[in-house]
Order: sequence, then structure tokens, then C-alpha cells
Amino acid sequence: MNKLFSGFVGVFLSLTVAVVAVVAQENAVRTVNGGVLNGKAVSLPKPEYPADAKNEGAEGSIAVNITIDENGNVTSAKALPNYFGGKKTDAGDAPEAKPANPLLIEAAEKAAMGARFSPTLLSSQPVRVTGMIVYNFVASSSQDVKSPKTIDDGILNGKAISMPAPTYPPAARAVGASGTVSVEVTIDEQGNVINARAVSGHPLLQRAATEAARNATFSPTYLSGQPIKITGIVVYNFVAGTKPDDK
Repeated sequence: MNKLFSGFVGVFLSLTVAVVAVVAQENAVRTVNGGVLNGKAVSLPKPEYPADAKNEGAEGSIAVNITIDENGNVTSAKALPNYFGGKKTDAGDAPEAKPANPLLIEAAEKAAMGARFSPTLLSSQPVRVTGMIVYNFVASSSQDVKSPKTIDDGILNGKAISMPAPTYPPAARAVGASGTVSVEVTIDEQGNVINARAVSGHPLLQRAATEAARNATFSPTYLSGQPIKITGIVVYNFVAGTKPDDK
């Protein structure tokens, strides 16, 4: 009887240890490392550039270690004293550590606390995530408001809100002039064409294409949240005996 009881106790203790081990293992995987998390955020507020940092021209990268709870909220944010980002050296060595500028740390940590993420699931269960958010402070682009930039956006036909077809000139129709005409345009921050000039095509068709391009309108283009001017090409296709097409 004693042997039977002892055996029962032994089995019970073994099962208890096994259950504890399983629970401990489950708890151990409830936090996962997500690496650099900038591209995984649902919302990633930009840090405010501190006035004293602006005045001193302080800039550089600040890496912030964060912990995200099961609901996707940041529960802790602590800036690292050094950041090892950047490319490897020509010899293949790891990039040199760059000290975090103390004037930028508080702003980076505050911004990180305001970030939001989608919950991370592991075996269908939400888990905590640790990782890093990297903020880049650039003094030259943060101190002064610069004049709007202009970028080349290539062929613009498919990006127009309104694009009137050009009139087929009678002189061009009379001689059977046809073919494509490319018109280079400059579009302002509101999406209006402010400059247009033909750069290729039959001479008898270029004026009509240029006048049509001036009447086209486009959606504003934004760069870093600011509306900018763009340049590009509008292409018109004139086919003798038919109405010209824009392609």
C-alpha cells in the first residue's frame, strides 16, 4: 500500500513539474524581438526639433529601444547611448558607433512613446514586442523653410485630373501631318501647368499640343508632407483624319 501511495505521489509530482515547465515555457515566449520597427508602425509621430538643438545645429541619429504591449501600445522608451547604423566600411567592418546627442534624446523618446503598432500574434496569441525606432535629425532641413523643390516625374498623362484633347490644326490636316508630340510642362504646387513647351513632334502640330497642355490640371504632388513643383512630359498622338489622342 505504501509503495502504491509512493508511486502515486511520484507521478503527481512529475506531472506538476511538467505543467510548471510548460507554463514557464509559454511565459518565456510572450516577448519577442522585432528588430528595427520604423516600418511596422501604424502611427509614428515625428519628433519635435528642440529649440536649443536647432540653435546649436545638433543633428544625428537617435535609436530608441521600446517595448510594445499586446495591444500595440508603447509602454517604455529609452534612447541608446550609441547608434551603430550606417553602411559597413570598405574593409567590410561594422560601422562605427555614433554617440547620441543629449539635446535630441528627450524629443526622440517622447515621439517613440506616441507610436502605435498592430498587435503581434504568436500561435494566435498576442505577445509583447521589443525593438528599436530610429529617428534622424537633420539640422539643415529643420531650421529654415526652404523654397519649394522641383522634381522630374516622367510621363504625366496618366496623372492628370483634366487633360483636354488638342485641336487638329487645319494646315496639319491638309498635308496629312501626324505622329506624337511631346510637351514638357512645369506644374505648380496647386497642380496647375505654369509652363509648357514642345520638345519633339511635327512642327505643324506642336503649337496645338502646347496649348492643350497648358489647360491640363493635376493633383498636387507632396514631398515630406509639403506641396512641390514638378516637371514632366505630356504626350499627344495625332492621327491624320481622326481626332488626336493623348497617350
